[in-house]
Amino acid sequence: MTRPPVARAQSPDQPSGVLITGRDLGLVAGATLGSALLSRFDVPVARTFGDSGFHARHPALTTTAKRASIVTETVLMLTGGTIFVVARMRKDDATADVALHTTESVLSAAMFIQVVRGALGRARPYVIDDAGEKRDADPYDFELLHGFTSFNYRSFPSMHAMASFAVAAALSQEMRQRDTPHRQVLSPILYVGAAVPALARLYLDEHWTSDIAMGVFLGVFAGQKVVSYSHDHPDNRFDRELLGSRIKVGLVHDARGLSLFASPF
Repeated sequence: MTRPPVARAQSPDQPSGVLITGRDLGLVAGATLGSALLSRFDVPVARTFGDSGFHARHPALTTTAKRASIVTETVLMLTGGTIFVVARMRKDDATADVALHTTESVLSAAMFIQVVRGALGRARPYVIDDAGEKRDADPYDFELLHGFTSFNYRSFPSMHAMASFAVAAALSQEMRQRDTPHRQVLSPILYVGAAVPALARLYLDEHWTSDIAMGVFLGVFAGQKVVSYSHDHPDNRFDRELLGSRIKVGLVHDARGLSLFASPF
């Protein structure tokens, strides 16, 4: 009698192929609970950061905050994508690897946040009503699914905080994987820089403190998760498809005229 093949046990040293583990879900649940508890301080913090008198006395801070707010998830993904393409053209595999994983970190978390904040519909610290008047909002004002259609109800979690911290976490994790010299100094600098856009959103009265906290968690989680998983599983589909072949870009002149082409090779 032929015995059925026995599945081989996974080696303890072999990384699991599971992307999201029970521990990950527990961390997300804990962070959600923590942000809910932190919401008790949303109103006093919003009043402190949104003090119009303070803003009037320090116009330079308002200008700086508006400039810091330019660092959005879209800007960071476009920057990462551009660096990736240029690195592939220059055959700089290490830079392309880092740029790809950093961009993936922001993109994956951004897709998750778009669904969550659209579904929850949490009001921002201020809301522009139908008459065009600005009014203070309640941190516990949730209108389910309203976030998909209204910017005013797209507060939780903060996309700005997520994006900047995802980049900081991904780059820090890449330095750890590569044992980069002076990473003990470089990583804190990255995180301090990532805090600037998040604080700017508080200062401009765009987010509650709990929005920022959850955005920071999701950014750090995504950055660390994407990089560690990609390096533990170098044959994953994204790396195999995007890092396995280079991109050739050039100009060609034929009967149709001058045209730009890009192709893998």
